[in-house]
Amino acid sequence: MLAIKFTFTANRYHATQWGRHVNEGTPEWPPSPWRILRGIVAVWRRTLPDIPDDRVDPILNMLASEYPQFHLPPASTGHTRHYMPYNEGARERTTLVIDSFVATQPGKPLFAVWPNVDLDAQQRDDLDRILRNMPYLGRAESWINAETAADHPKPNSYALEDGALPEGDLEIVRTLVPHCSIDLKALQIETSELRGAGRIDPEDAQWWPYVRERDCFTSYRTVRTRPPERGEGAAVVRFALAGKVLPMAFDTLRWGEVARDAAMSHYGGRNNKTAKSPTLSGRDKESGKPLEGHRHAFYLPADENGDDRLDHLTVWAPDGLTTQEFEALVSMQELNRGGGREPLQLVYQAHGKERDFTGVSPIFGESKRWRSITPYVLPRHTKFRGPKDDIRMVDGPIEQIERELAIRWPDRSGRVTKEYRRKPIAPMRQEGRSRGFRPFEFFRYRRGGGSTGGGAFNFEIEFDQPVQGPIALGFACHYGLGLFVPAE
Repeated sequence: MLAIKFTFTANRYHATQWGRHVNEGTPEWPPSPWRILRGIVAVWRRTLPDIPDDRVDPILNMLASEYPQFHLPPASTGHTRHYMPYNEGARERTTLVIDSFVATQPGKPLFAVWPNVDLDAQQRDDLDRILRNMPYLGRAESWINAETAADHPKPNSYALEDGALPEGDLEIVRTLVPHCSIDLKALQIETSELRGAGRIDPEDAQWWPYVRERDCFTSYRTVRTRPPERGEGAAVVRFALAGKVLPMAFDTLRWGEVARDAAMSHYGGRNNKTAKSPTLSGRDKESGKPLEGHRHAFYLPADENGDDRLDHLTVWAPDGLTTQEFEALVSMQELNRGGGREPLQLVYQAHGKERDFTGVSPIFGESKRWRSITPYVLPRHTKFRGPKDDIRMVDGPIEQIERELAIRWPDRSGRVTKEYRRKPIAPMRQEGRSRGFRPFEFFRYRRGGGSTGGGAFNFEIEFDQPVQGPIALGFACHYGLGLFVPAE
């Protein structure tokens, strides 16, 4: 028995079935025995020319003498699209190319098995040397580690007997296999040579029906990682955002509100019928009035890599979550604005207490000096008092934020050290080329209208002693506005 184990290091197998156009989107699965033999020959000729022909020819003929069986790992299909340039006369145009691939479950290799092939020690050593040098199988994106294996799982794809029909929930797929005896030159022929000779299929190859499980491409789908425990008492739940196009950072308020709606929907209508959670909604269960004290959930979308687009959502509940609230949050899979627009995908990452995330995101840092990454919006309009010749501002921006600091952190002395009126707010990560956004740009949207307070500001604040984040202040701070990160 001979078994070859192929581990796809990027968990992808890129290969178009022989004779099919790449834009048909039909990936080859299982890999054809003809392709495997051609791969072995290519690696041998290019990397191990010291192995003579008379030692490799017997190996190839033994592999060609029997149709191998395969153990196919759980998989699904996917594709990417590329617009490739080409010249049409003096003009450069582009053409769409679809790169279809098989996505395999991480850590699950593919096995090709020849039950009746036995190699001697020298032949097995030669084959192992060749396989260790094989960088990919199929197209160059299909990175692999290949090696012979002493054992293998039960095959789930195999060649049919001549004239036989599959039994069970199986489907037939045409697969290119070698004839019983092959000429080494046939395995090295280029496609251009075949086309020049008016042929499509190689001389020493033939099509043969293989069977595979009918659901072989639905047995694996990317599944969100579920929390290892129920999460009661967790104060933080973190998600990564994914989508075709991630939203701009100035849409923080919009997506913070959408996140709150999703959490309430999953807690109420889907999980607990008409139940309401004061922590998730921010409203009293009986009266429906807004809660005070800022102990309910904050929904904090953020651009954490400095590319001007929101890439994470942090839900922070200072007093902790119940089991039902936690399960409602981690059951969210997308944020949908409605109106037929593309939803934003949510990928659960982790949960825990605030200090568990100190090194994960700057919003959980500990510092004396903090700076805005979203604007502080005044919760009240400023007022002007006094006679016409001596008008003075009452309850101005600095007074409002310093009053809020005193209420939220009564044991710390907090003050404003800098106010940037027209300067853009620097992103959380400043290593990139982001210019940031001016405070007013974050207020392009406000659902249902309503007051924006007395204006939006970019502040730097300082405490007399270090303070543990998150720090979110001012109007709509529960939806991502007024968010600060350490200034150091």
